[in-house]
Amino acid sequence: MSSFFYFVDEVRTPFVINDIRRVAEKYETVYLFSIDRLQGKEALPENVVVFENFIDWTQFKPFRILFSNFFSILTIYLSECIALQRFLPFKKSVAVLASNIFKAEQIVQILSKHPPTFNFQLSTFYSFWFYDCIYLAWLKKKGKIKTAITRAHGGDLYEERSSLSGNILFRHFQMGYLDGVYSVSGAGTFYLQKKYSRYKRKIKTIFLGSSFHESLSRAKMEGEFVMVTCARIRNIKRIHKVAEMLQHIDFPLIWYHIGDENLEAKNDTTIPKYIKAKEELKTKGNITYIPLGQMENERIFEFYSVTPINLFVSLSQNEGLPISMMEAASFGIPVLSTDVGGCKEIVNEQTGILIPLETEMKEVARIITNFKDSAKNTEEYRKGVRKFWEENFDAEKNYEKLFEELEF
Repeated sequence: MSSFFYFVDEVRTPFVINDIRRVAEKYETVYLFSIDRLQGKEALPENVVVFENFIDWTQFKPFRILFSNFFSILTIYLSECIALQRFLPFKKSVAVLASNIFKAEQIVQILSKHPPTFNFQLSTFYSFWFYDCIYLAWLKKKGKIKTAITRAHGGDLYEERSSLSGNILFRHFQMGYLDGVYSVSGAGTFYLQKKYSRYKRKIKTIFLGSSFHESLSRAKMEGEFVMVTCARIRNIKRIHKVAEMLQHIDFPLIWYHIGDENLEAKNDTTIPKYIKAKEELKTKGNITYIPLGQMENERIFEFYSVTPINLFVSLSQNEGLPISMMEAASFGIPVLSTDVGGCKEIVNEQTGILIPLETEMKEVARIITNFKDSAKNTEEYRKGVRKFWEENFDAEKNYEKLFEELEF
């Protein structure tokens, strides 16, 4: 059976671990590469072989790489400038290419010492993120590997976001050699196909999805209204806005938040706003706020199955297509979300309420108040939410689509 080479630098996030597990179910051995030390690797399947902190940067000799690959580097640089119709900073561009070539060399060096249980030409090289796959494109260009693909999400996809802004991406070079770029949302696919129309056929949508659960979450029809948010608190998630919005709610409400409160973050200006807003909530006798902290997937699923939840809420500024929404929908929980990224692909009339990003918090409170007494806050409606999830975001079906693409 062919091997699978998996590249990611952080596996603590549940959806990354779940992705690795799905791949590990199909391949006899998964070789996992990370530049950094991995936290959370104990949760990985036994057939995942980990190469962490694998780059020996003390051996990095930029001038050696430059001289031995001068014409290739110059060609890639000029081709990218022509495609972009502007000059890229030469020194920075060369540094990016040289470091990626060195990374590719380190991968080949490690694998050449490993027992020959695999064949490069029969293996798939896969990056979970599209931040930087230049090294995979280089390996493909040099004929070292046959198949190189990447997923694309949000922060690693949209070049206007702070996570990519100002970086030299060499995406025309990457697109030229990668065999597939699989966006997890249709919005991401549209963005890339429009921006890189020359490579349109390589860019496709394959949703990630979430696991099936037998039980549905119940709607709480009497007493407090229950809503939940799920995210690591940081600027783009705008959890502080949720707290501000609840100042305008007049009926009894319990708000559960799942995720790291991230209170020690030093450079995120929204953290002080969140702390202030949640303190102000204590003055409202009708609001009960319960931060649950970081939770493992199984604990989240157990919470959804035993806790009556009326509404899942997301007021994010940016998104790809959130797994957290898929997980909520798999339990039949309606979703209220801002219309950002690919959220409209999961939040619609059948599954909840989609609102413009600019919606004022007082208006959001009014929308939730109306939802409370509407047909969307019923057991019958929740069956429709679950049905939409089954048709679009069942991970079992979506991973089969991915493996079919890879001609597994």
